[in-house]
Parts: sequence; structure tokens; C-alpha cells
Amino acid sequence: MLEGIRRYQYSWPVKLTFGFLVLIMAFWGFGGGLFNTVHPIATVNGQQILGDQVDREANQLRASVQQIYGANAQAVLKNINIRQEAVERLIESQLVGDEARHLGISISDVALQDKIAKEPVFQRDGQFDFDTYQDVLRNNNLLPAEYESEERDRMIADTLRNMIDNGVQVSDDEARHAYNLANEKIGLRYVEFAASDFAAKISPTETQIADYYKKFPEQFREPERIKLTYVHYDPLMLAARYTPPDKDVEDYYKRNASTRFKHGDVVHARHILIAVPAGASDKEKAAAKAKAEDVLKQAQAKGADFAKLAAKYSDDPSNKLQGGDLGTFGRGQMVKPFEDAVFAMKPGQISMVETHFGFHVVKLDESVPAATDTLAESKLKIIEELRTQAGAKLGRSAAQEDLTSALSGGKLEDLAKKRGIEAIETPLFAQGEPAGGIEQDRELMEAAFKLETGQSALVPEKGAPYVIKLLAKEPSRIPPLKEVEAKVRDAVIRTTSQAQASQQAQKILATIKSPADFDKAAASNKLAVKNVDPLARVDHRVEGIGEFPEVTDAAAAVPAIPGVIDRVMEHGGNSYLFEVTSRAEPTDADWKTAQKDFLQEYVQQRREQAWTRFLDSLKDTAKIQIDSDQLAAGSST
Repeated sequence: MLEGIRRYQYSWPVKLTFGFLVLIMAFWGFGGGLFNTVHPIATVNGQQILGDQVDREANQLRASVQQIYGANAQAVLKNINIRQEAVERLIESQLVGDEARHLGISISDVALQDKIAKEPVFQRDGQFDFDTYQDVLRNNNLLPAEYESEERDRMIADTLRNMIDNGVQVSDDEARHAYNLANEKIGLRYVEFAASDFAAKISPTETQIADYYKKFPEQFREPERIKLTYVHYDPLMLAARYTPPDKDVEDYYKRNASTRFKHGDVVHARHILIAVPAGASDKEKAAAKAKAEDVLKQAQAKGADFAKLAAKYSDDPSNKLQGGDLGTFGRGQMVKPFEDAVFAMKPGQISMVETHFGFHVVKLDESVPAATDTLAESKLKIIEELRTQAGAKLGRSAAQEDLTSALSGGKLEDLAKKRGIEAIETPLFAQGEPAGGIEQDRELMEAAFKLETGQSALVPEKGAPYVIKLLAKEPSRIPPLKEVEAKVRDAVIRTTSQAQASQQAQKILATIKSPADFDKAAASNKLAVKNVDPLARVDHRVEGIGEFPEVTDAAAAVPAIPGVIDRVMEHGGNSYLFEVTSRAEPTDADWKTAQKDFLQEYVQQRREQAWTRFLDSLKDTAKIQIDSDQLAAGSST
């Protein structure tokens, strides 16, 4: 579809379409702000970020998480302060826009129109369709002016981002050095000084316990705890018995048939890659082509097993052992020469195509033409969507009504019972302690801990809300020694045993003057030496101990191999002495195999770092104010 509109972008129909889009943009205008209040959630260099902007950005973030994580989205969302993330994104967007304007970067109306018209979601039969455009925006609760303004801002940000990206240059030597550092293989041996071996001999006196408590009282502080009653207005539960009328289903289908229920043509293919490395000579290219032609001949032979040939010959490690299977893909997902060749083939056909990766022997397993699901095929999905929408609307309305009743003295238990749902009472709990599952909802927890006893709130105002009532609140306190004496005793034993383990390790380390002394010191102190198979430096997990990045970093700095790390390493309260037995950089063959993928990942990593530094520099020089109370108030009533 994109190729179609590119090909005919200067034709009269497209010019008329663009002209119509210009009129629409002029009629609706750009941006918003007509109904803005004077109570910003944040200001960036004097420019306001308002509650409706934060709500919209939060909804977009929530939708993105749901699209990416699917059934696991709710668990992910519970660990994200979605409104805080939304504010941060809006601040960054404002700063980027300001800097772009300062640099003279702008997006013309024509460029914006061209970008929108090329979006497949707004097209019908390869051409921009205004009715489809309206339907898509309406279904996403967007006005054209809002979308067009946001799209222009995104294009400006992308232009600036590309400028930053293009400034990141990585030489072959730098990439190879980074690869060597990341994939250096390190062999280790170690002895362990477990704190538990010393703990059994420690019996603290009452004076030691009292002194420790007096010196470190904050270690025994009890956090603030609260007790709640809450009702969760789950959309699916509230709408479980709702069946949308057939007319609503049909209307939804008509509005979305050309977008949500239309599928482009897709293919299922396999390939055998005969790679041609970058900078290969003509002789090397010719040899690769000859090899590919021979594989093609074998694959086309009667009774040939393509999967076995892929396992034997393919240079693509990601799928050679899966028969060269590339899965199902649509247009725009593969490099152009490969795409053109595959989409021109017929199922069962085997052919050869050249790309910048090398020569591909390709077999087309299946081709599925573009199609639009029928109403009957789409009906169950539509009913589920309409049911969710109805449940969300019902949940917000019911929650608002019940909050009003609760504020007037109504009991949440009675209000919930009338709706066929349940009011749940929690035990006393602190932040991070179990509370029946709701402790994972950061937005809910932030609102709950701001309430006073007897107060009720709606959290959040959008989505699947809760109505909560604070039943009790216990302030944070430091208990008297008598109440926590056992905990203090354990702390004295723990810290003393850890210190003794470290002191013993230091004492033995002082006797080790060379690698040859490592085994002698271990034997004379009856310590078992544990061997670790060589591990990549980026793999910080030391067998028998766990994640221990300090060790791999320290091992890389040992001047001579074999050698001993010149300090005691501590992990989980235990102390360790390490000998580095080997340290080997990846071979040239390793680098040749990994070079392309590593270079791509490394350049992207460097670009991300450059962009983060750029954003940080903008924030450092900007005047940013965030009204944290109002930000939180957007989550409660």
C-alpha cells in the first residue's frame, strides 16, 4: 500500500486527497488548549502540562503495555506509576520540541500530510481514505487536530533524534574492543569464608545487644501500616452478562472493517543463507554464488529435504536448525530484494535471491492473499471489545456513584453487594507487604497511604477503578528494645560473624604473595578450593555463588595471569578470595561470526546512551516544576 501511494503521489486523485486534508487541517487547526485550566501538573520553562494531557499520555502508555505484554499486561502495569511515566514523557517531549525549534527544525504541512497519507492504517486500496482516517481517530478518542499536532511533534523529535544518531560513529577497532571486553572468557578458582561458620560461636551479652540497639535504632523501625476496605470494579465482571445488540456489532464492524479486520497478504517461507561478508572480494562473491547455486540444485531435486539442507549449509544460525524457517511475515518486514522475490513466488517453489547478506535459497511454503474478515469471523472479537467498553463505562459510573454514597456514610460492603461484587478488607500492612494482591498496584498504594482514617477515594478515575476506605492507620515507630530484642540479637550475631569472616579472609590474603601461594594458603587453613568453568565477562553469574559482577570486573583488571584478585570480595554476607586462572579474548573467527549482529546492537546501544545524555543535558538547564500533590490527586478523589 505504501508503494502504491508513493507511485501515485503526484496523481490528481492524491493531490485532491491532500488538498482535502489541508482543508480539514485548516478547519480543525492544530493543538489544543482552548479549555485548558490554570492548574498545571507540571511546568517546563514556563510552559504548562495539564491534567488532560497527562491522562491522554497515560492512556497511550497503558495501551502500549497491553499490546506488548498481552495477558501479562496487568501484572506489568501494577509495577509502573503510569501517570509519573506519562509526565516524564511529556516533559521530555516539550524539551525536545523547544530544542528543535531553537535549532530551526520544523515540519512543513506538506511533509505532515504526506506522512499521514502514507500510514497504512488510514488507507483503503493503497490510497489515503478520509473516512477511514476519521474512523480510526474516533475509535481512539482523538480529534484530528490533536492527532495532527502530536504527529508533527513526533516528526520533529524523530528528526532531532536522527541528528543525534548520525553523530554516533563507531569504528571497527572500537567495536572489536567492546566485543572483546564483553566476551572475554575468565577462568576462576575461589575459597569461601561463610559467615554462618562463625555465627555458632557468637553469644552476645545483654550489654552488647543494648549498645547495638542504641547505636542503630533505625534498623528496627516499624513502617507505617494501614488497613483498607476496597471494592474493585472489574469491567469484565461487571459486564459479564452484557450482550451487545446485533446493530452495535454491525456498526462496529462497518467502522473498523477496513482497519482492524483487514489483513495484508502474508507468506510463510524458509531459506538457506550462503553468507557474503562485508568487503568480500569478487572471487569470494563468486564462490558463494556457486555454492548457493549448487544448494539450489540440490533443493530442487526430487525428494530433497530442505530442512536437512538448511541444517547442513545455512549460515543463518537463528534458524538453520529449524529448517531455515522464517515464519509468517508480511510486506515491509524483510529487506526489499528478498521481499520482492518471495512475494512473486508460488507455494512450493524454490528460488535464489541475492541481498547484502549474501545468497538465499528460498522455499515458499504458503501464501495467504490480503483479505478482510467477514462479520461472522469477527463477531466474537467485536462482542468481547464492546463488552469490555461497556464494562469500563459501567465500572467508572458505578465507582463514582458508590464513592458518593460512601462519602455520605454508606457501607462499601452493602454497596458492593448490590452490584454483585465483593468488598474486601485487608489486614494491617506496610508498603511492599502482602495485602491480597493490591500491594502490587503502585498507583493504588500511593493514594491509600495518603488517606486519613475514615476517608474514601476513587483510584484511579479511569481504567478499572477501585473505591477504597481507610479503616486504620498505624504511624511509623521504633519499638522498645524489649519488643525487638530477638531481632537485635540476630543483627549483632549477623554483623559480628560477617566481620569475623572478612577479617579471616584479609588475614589469609596477606599471606598470598603469588598464585602458587593460593593453594598453599587454602590447604594450611583447611579451605576447599572451588573451580569455576571459564565464563564470559558479561555473564556475571559465578557458579556456586550467584550474580557477582564485582568479581568479573576485578578479574579483568588483574595484571598477570594466573593472578590473585588483590582484595577480599564480599557477597551475601560471606567473604571470598579469588584466583584468576585464565583470561582469553574471543578469536578472530568468533568476531567474524558475531560482528554484524554485535555491531548493530553496539551502535544502537551507543545511540541510546547519546540520546539519554542529550535529554539529561536539556533537563539540567531547564526550569522544571512538578506538582506532586496534583499528580497524585489525579489518581484519587
